[in-house]
Amino acid sequence: MKFLLKNRYIVFFALILLSACNGTGTVNNQALRDGGAYSGRIVAGLPHGRGTRTMANGDTITADYINGKPSGRGILTYNSGYYAGRKLEVEIRDGKMVGKFVMGLPNGDTMTGVMVNGQPKYKTYTYSNGDHYEGGFFDELFSGEGKFTHADGRVREGTWNSGVLNSRHAISQADPDKKKNSPKEKPKTITRKADPTPVPKPNQKPTPPSSTSGSGFFVSKLGHVITNQHVVGKCQSVTVGDSAKKQVNAEILDTDMRNDLALLKISSTKMASDDTMSLIRKLGIKIASRNVPLSSNGLLRPEDVELGERVMVSGYPFGEIFSDTIKVTGGMVSATRGMGDDSGQFQIDAAVQPGNSGGPIYDGNGNIVGVVVSQLNKLKVAKVIGSLPENVNFGIKASTVRQFLTSAGLPTKWSQKAKPISSKNLAKIARNQTLMVICNM
Repeated sequence: MKFLLKNRYIVFFALILLSACNGTGTVNNQALRDGGAYSGRIVAGLPHGRGTRTMANGDTITADYINGKPSGRGILTYNSGYYAGRKLEVEIRDGKMVGKFVMGLPNGDTMTGVMVNGQPKYKTYTYSNGDHYEGGFFDELFSGEGKFTHADGRVREGTWNSGVLNSRHAISQADPDKKKNSPKEKPKTITRKADPTPVPKPNQKPTPPSSTSGSGFFVSKLGHVITNQHVVGKCQSVTVGDSAKKQVNAEILDTDMRNDLALLKISSTKMASDDTMSLIRKLGIKIASRNVPLSSNGLLRPEDVELGERVMVSGYPFGEIFSDTIKVTGGMVSATRGMGDDSGQFQIDAAVQPGNSGGPIYDGNGNIVGVVVSQLNKLKVAKVIGSLPENVNFGIKASTVRQFLTSAGLPTKWSQKAKPISSKNLAKIARNQTLMVICNM
């Protein structure tokens, strides 16, 4: 769901070494030492002028080169993986993507924005049918204040949460015959609740518009928490808790953008309020339970998931729109690889919604076998393939999570639990271990 500039593409911005050409002229698909190829003008054995760099996986980058380094307006075309068919046009300076960008999608839609620290910050989404959105984004979904203008002139404005308009908003009605209106006449405006999108109940206190939420889970008695990198990657501050109303501050200790993982830790209690201290003590009691898998006594299952095995997903989908309690869903492993044959992920059919990202995936014995990473954007895929996919969701494999924890300085033992437990008892473990993660933008 999230557009990431993988490290392997950044390697391209370093000095390119051609392995078999040292003169001046033009080469076509000249092999490179890293398995890729280059086509274009070279001078003294280095790319100089307009050229195209083809990665080993088939992705290409076309740009102007000066002494082997790309500069000016460049085009990055994805030909493999989840983003196959996307084309990113962006300014390149000193080997870095900067400034404004335009990204074309395979279905004819376009997204625009600016690059911030090598990552895209989206500002607009324009559909091929003329519909247009301008406003806040989070994980490529409309989030925060935004304005959606339909091709027929209708306008929807308000607060969006994970692509859903969930607050009262103004709708400007389309004019069926604009020619009959006088120049001074303006479209009528009415205010009503979004329909059929869910609206918080009057007595609920919804998450502030400048906040988004995801899920996470305890991995140590010291208050370490695992979640997705995309959940916390753009936050000014992060809090965790067992509901939106009971949150404590957390620090981001380490992140892995490539595998979309992040390690948090509950912050120092020296300046904590009485309410915060009470919650920390409560959380401490929870994670001290012997039944909750932790890094110190066996957290992750050593064997990869098997096709067809049953799993349970735990998290806080849609934040607190429907309720502020934890939610669990069951399903099975639909495929042992993720999108684009990603061997570090697997596919499940358990219901996953916005807000589930970062939550744990359990097997029938209470072991953690993965971390929820994404839900397939059904509407986008339907535009491409002409059919609405159902129950296509993905998790990060436990082996990948363990490598991340070890590299972050938190070694973990493999879990040895081999005795099946009931779904009720498994839900109790999930309730004691899973947290709501709130990102304050």
